[in-house]
Amino acid sequence: MNEISQLSIVCTHITHDASGKAKETKRRFTNLNTRATDSEIRSFVNIIAHLINEPFDKIEVVKTQDLA
Repeated sequence: MNEISQLSIVCTHITHDASGKAKETKRRFTNLNTRATDSEIRSFVNIIAHLINEPFDKIEVVKTQDLA
């Protein structure tokens, strides 16, 4: 199995303005511990959401692996 060389998380928050138009706000966290488990990533996202008082609607985990 190939080693993960980079781990990033993209958190998306969707709000609606007065006219009902959706607006996406994304926060990206890069260079995280590549050995982090799914539960550790969820805990990290929950802590960030509480600190900035912004609930996230979607969380994307991007793992980069070297194939060669």
